[in-house]
Amino acid sequence: MNKFEVTFKRIEAFYETITLDALTAEEARKKADALSCQGAIAYDYFKESDLLDEYILRVEKIS
Repeated sequence: MNKFEVTFKRIEAFYETITLDALTAEEARKKADALSCQGAIAYDYFKESDLLDEYILRVEKIS
């Protein structure tokens, strides 16, 4: 019997809702984008998510 190492790739969408103060929706969008680019949005990976795609990326025979 041979052994194989199988690598899966899983792509999920995680959702996080934050509250911002802004005068307009566009300003709120810009502030949220800036926070995201700064890494200030902390996603809770135990909350709701959607599985977008999952597939086998690689199969490799090992000794």
